[in-house]
Amino acid sequence: MTAKASWKERLTERGMGRIFRYPDFVLFSFTGWFANIGTWLQRVGIQWLAWELTHSYAWLGAMALADAIGIIFFLPLFGTVIDRGNRLDFAKLSQWLATALTLLLAILTFMDWINIWLLLAMMFLHGVTEAFWTPVRMALPPSMVPRADLAPALGLTAILFNLAQIIGPAAAGLIIVAFDNHRVGIGFLFVGNAVLALVYLWSFYIIKLLYEDYSARHTTGFFSDFKDGILYAYHKEGLALFMLMMVATTLIMRAFRELLAGYADGVFHQGPQGLAVLTSAVGIGALVGAVIIANFGNVKGLTRTIFVYFGIGIALQFGFALTGNFTIAAACTIGMGLAVAIGGIGSQLLVQSAIHGAMRGRVMSLWALILRGGPPLGAWIIGVASEAWDFQLVMVVATALYALIFLAILPRMKYIAVHLETQPDETELPRTARKTAE
Repeated sequence: MTAKASWKERLTERGMGRIFRYPDFVLFSFTGWFANIGTWLQRVGIQWLAWELTHSYAWLGAMALADAIGIIFFLPLFGTVIDRGNRLDFAKLSQWLATALTLLLAILTFMDWINIWLLLAMMFLHGVTEAFWTPVRMALPPSMVPRADLAPALGLTAILFNLAQIIGPAAAGLIIVAFDNHRVGIGFLFVGNAVLALVYLWSFYIIKLLYEDYSARHTTGFFSDFKDGILYAYHKEGLALFMLMMVATTLIMRAFRELLAGYADGVFHQGPQGLAVLTSAVGIGALVGAVIIANFGNVKGLTRTIFVYFGIGIALQFGFALTGNFTIAAACTIGMGLAVAIGGIGSQLLVQSAIHGAMRGRVMSLWALILRGGPPLGAWIIGVASEAWDFQLVMVVATALYALIFLAILPRMKYIAVHLETQPDETELPRTARKTAE
């Protein structure tokens, strides 16, 4: 064997390098990285635009909530749709819709027609398109790589996502302050997002799926399939309790990211540059967390790791809430990003590995409902409370509440691990589907 061949074999047989055996997934991941840079450009732009229009924590939370409402109402239904059709076709359609909406937002901003109510409506529509896209995005990796390589696959996408969270906000801050009229810079952020989304869209016309997970797709009606997904999640041992913990986690421990514009400017008076620093700091921590998860050989022991980092996240969020020093705040956000990434990516890997392929779109849509709907809803609650009380005090109280919930569920960690760290038998239909077929 030549040295080159030996090096290639070592690269593709160990750790995260295994994923390079699947070129379609690599294309999906790296074009998705460009799209995620655009997403962070837009997220920073919307946060700063909402803050400049209102200087209100409540309105920052309301922007996130409007996005969440579209997700909460439509995501479970779209998850059922995803299990009944071609996932690549759905991916193309969702990206076309999202790109069109982003261009409309750019036009409204450049023409100075935007106001807080119109921005709120645009965020709701964004939530609807995100509700369509999210179950597709979560169902695609297991359709492109075997279950044994799912950990490095999800790890790679998470690494690229969080690398985008470092690059995107940093670039967004520079672009905004480059213009005396910040809205012009924000408009260019939206255009950049649309252009990068088109790169992602192109990939869906190239890649092919290895696995379809189409079991019993058309044997029952839409609402019967929808009900089966809920029943499967409820009856799958350990899953319902784990989802309950993730509801609390997303409401309280991930909401801070939606309020960073107010934290950076309202507490520390750092302007858009401060927002960019804090958002990128979260990305740095999350990038490290993604690398850790990507190198998990399997899901054994993953439950314990997730709980450990949730505990670390509690301590760091207390520090984030109590400090009056911007450097310490940025350091805390790095650690919080690490804890959130390991908890979030690790939890997704755990659930993806534990569920039956025929139920993937439906269960992962419920999972995505928690992950995408929780932080905006939590941000709105914290934002409204911060209009009456000090923001940092509200964060301390919220973190203490989560600590109590965490301690209540902690004794059940072993029960969750036993049931979610065991893979299902893919040769049999899940129980709800068998009952329907009978």
